[in-house]
Amino acid sequence: MKRTALGLATTAIAGLAVLPTAVIAMPASAADYGPDTCVQGYVWREARPSDHVCVTPAVRTQTAQDNSVNASRWTNGAYGPHTCIQGYVWREAFTGDDVCVTPAVRSQAQADNAAAASRLASSSSLPSPIAVNRNVTFSGGVPVGGWTSLTLYDNGTYQWSGHMHDSGATSYNFSGVCVVRLSSGSAFVFETSGRLHGTFESGSRDYNWSKSGTISSLPTAWRASSSYNANCQNSVRLNLAGTVNAALEAVGYASAVIAIVA
Repeated sequence: MKRTALGLATTAIAGLAVLPTAVIAMPASAADYGPDTCVQGYVWREARPSDHVCVTPAVRTQTAQDNSVNASRWTNGAYGPHTCIQGYVWREAFTGDDVCVTPAVRSQAQADNAAAASRLASSSSLPSPIAVNRNVTFSGGVPVGGWTSLTLYDNGTYQWSGHMHDSGATSYNFSGVCVVRLSSGSAFVFETSGRLHGTFESGSRDYNWSKSGTISSLPTAWRASSSYNANCQNSVRLNLAGTVNAALEAVGYASAVIAIVA
């Protein structure tokens, strides 16, 4: 894919177009329990000795309590001698888990299982967080400026925000993109677009955005990576698709592209 001129207005700061980063491996933590080590604030659930799903300390305590009174909640019934007494259901934290718990505890176990991968401490040498902050100006006398900020964490969470201001008479359609490509091959694309109103048009001179959330595939991609490239493109002439393509081209081939729109 060739890049064309097309009047692309990009961030006018030298050296900030592409950011390949060499990352130095960090020493292992004293609390390193191997590949199942939990991120800070979480501990192994241990519904059974081999259960290394990471949960809050309160859930671990509840799990131990439920295990200790298990026999008192069984009765002979439709599901055999391990049928739960009224008001209780099997926990099913793992296949064959017939400890009887309240429905709320079973729902919690299912939620913890679903979030298990995102709560593992990263086994990669890529430090967390990745922060990509830019001051934005445009060449050619375009009276638009502002900033963009993107932060990614190894647990899959992100924050994507920014502010743009039009100080002139002409209105502009702004599009902004930041792409982080991990060395494992996945590219995470953060997009935004909006109208900046000048003196000759009613409406706000400012365009602001702020979006946060969790990307389920990010923790796995992070653990498989040792470095990253980042590129931000901002335009008042290209449409959003053109700005995205320019940023993706700058970071190189990606085996998977995950887009987040604010």
